[in-house]
Amino acid sequence: MYQDHLEDLTYSLFNTIPDPFMVIGEDGTYLEVFGGTERSLYDDGKPMKGKNIYEFMPKEFADFYMEQVRLTLEKGTLNTFDYKLETDKVVLPELNGPGGTQWFETRMHPLANPYMGQRAVTAMIINITERRNLHKRLRELSYLDPLTGLYNRRYFLERINLHLLQKGTAHIMLCDLDHFKYINDTFGHLAGDTVLKEFAQIARGVLKHTHAIARFGGDEFVIALTQKSDQEALEVAEQLRSAVEQHTFRYQSDELKVSISIGVAVLSEKDLDGSALIADADRALYQAKEAGRNLVKLMSKAEGDNA
Repeated sequence: MYQDHLEDLTYSLFNTIPDPFMVIGEDGTYLEVFGGTERSLYDDGKPMKGKNIYEFMPKEFADFYMEQVRLTLEKGTLNTFDYKLETDKVVLPELNGPGGTQWFETRMHPLANPYMGQRAVTAMIINITERRNLHKRLRELSYLDPLTGLYNRRYFLERINLHLLQKGTAHIMLCDLDHFKYINDTFGHLAGDTVLKEFAQIARGVLKHTHAIARFGGDEFVIALTQKSDQEALEVAEQLRSAVEQHTFRYQSDELKVSISIGVAVLSEKDLDGSALIADADRALYQAKEAGRNLVKLMSKAEGDNA
């Protein structure tokens, strides 16, 4: 009698848990399917019971999953793994879960004794899509500037130093918006934010995806150019300066005239310090501003001159 009550209790428990719990045979047959009642996270898996995984899952995924079953039985210990599943490709009578691409974690464990005549594993399935998306967003926030969507200062310095260690050569463009304080003081900080975001879009358009662009702070931006000659680096800087000069910045009903000054620094063969390279670009930027702004200036550490 007690055993019957215990079995009823266990069966009821398994069928009320929000996450799916399954018993999968060595041949890929789903011998038992419990739980998975949370429809915002899972399709109804009950129709899987009695079916082989190759009957309702894409072959590539079924191959992967059965390899995990094999490894779990072979090692005889808990096997935890993550995977992506295109749930719309699962063949079930009714797909009533979240749909689309979902990420799952499976906690798989071998059964000590045969189940329904064959070796088998238990598998607890957990939808981790929201968790992964949150982690992805947190990673992005750690290296992106929230206003412009460009890289931030920390990530840029890490990236340029790594590049210098590997390649030893680079050009740095340090860009500063001319009279940006006047825009903020006259039209307000929202206008200033609009200018910063539009400049980021212009820079992306000019530089495409071949260079690292970062907001260094305030109205200062830094760009890494790789595999460029001095002349090519100057040409890129001039293209960006000209694109900003020709662009009409608008905030509400006001047209804002914006220009930039750019300092370009060249890495010498003996200098592998990214922060020093940016300091050289900052000196070139200062000279561009002193010469009247809306200009490009080049400083070459190797030659100790300016252009």
